[in-house]
Amino acid sequence: MFHPLRRVARLSALPDTAAADVPPVALRQLMTEASRGGQDPALLCEGAGFRPDDLLTPDYRVSRAQYAHVIRRALRELGRPALGLELGAGVNPVSLGLVALGFMSCRHSRELLDFAIEHQHECGGLLSVHGEELAQTWSLEGRSHFGDRRIDGFVVDHCFAALVQICRQVVSDLFNPRMVELASERPPYGALYESVFRCPVRFGQPLNRLHFPREPHAIRSADAVTLALVRRDLAGRASRPAAPSALHAVVAQAIRRDLAYPTPLRDIAASLHTSERTLRRRLEAQGLTYAGLLEEERRARALTLLTQSSRNVQQIAAACGYTNARTLQRAVQRWTGHSPTGLRRIGRTQA
Repeated sequence: MFHPLRRVARLSALPDTAAADVPPVALRQLMTEASRGGQDPALLCEGAGFRPDDLLTPDYRVSRAQYAHVIRRALRELGRPALGLELGAGVNPVSLGLVALGFMSCRHSRELLDFAIEHQHECGGLLSVHGEELAQTWSLEGRSHFGDRRIDGFVVDHCFAALVQICRQVVSDLFNPRMVELASERPPYGALYESVFRCPVRFGQPLNRLHFPREPHAIRSADAVTLALVRRDLAGRASRPAAPSALHAVVAQAIRRDLAYPTPLRDIAASLHTSERTLRRRLEAQGLTYAGLLEEERRARALTLLTQSSRNVQQIAAACGYTNARTLQRAVQRWTGHSPTGLRRIGRTQA
């Protein structure tokens, strides 16, 4: 049974116009952690414009502002200052999807670390990271740019602990950094850092850095062909159309949840702690309208069901929120120049 989290002042967390392009890896962990503690994860998302189950949708993305909003609420409500470190140490590499397969396919630890830097965005990382060859170690430096000490600390702790955990699972449980440097001051729970990283940790340093052994450690699961395929597929993702803004993504996702009975704009606005008028104005500023987004989602769902399912036109019309089959037939004709039957016939011919 969920225990309600303490509620805070209802300030508008309306997403900004920045792209919603960050994989919500850490946010999924936060939802699981809240549930494990008997608390309702939905309250961590309050005001962010999405629900916990949205984070389980393949290819779902959020903006940095949405990420920061949920992290801020989690730190405040869960009351665990070492949360970023703890979640990072418990990360499951499989949650990174295709990138995890890339890690396993690398020849050795150095190639894995280079791959992690190259694909840091696909890992859901919020740090800007780069590597540097030093006299005694190979160093990975990470910088967080949220401008909020607690969020920056969470992000650094989570990213560093997660990367070390991934290296142990892929390379060897004995593969540890030689030293960790952190810009933050040593907290009362500082010993936890030594326990997680299994090496000396220096606080109050100019930079956040992980120092790894210079010599490469072989990875038993290495496979050059698989790595090449992973790189090709990740490069294909980079060539996709630009991600929608966070506001666009939030409203579209709310509509998408139930096209048969789409969420009214006023209810979406309420979930964002703002007024319907303000939300409408923010959409218009981006050249968007609620009606246009609704039509866009209905079109995508209807065409998918017509070409990939065996449902009849009446059933598809009902699922997409059309009043009857005739209305859907006219819409399909307008979109494609074909009737639903004709579109299905073309699909079978091309299959």
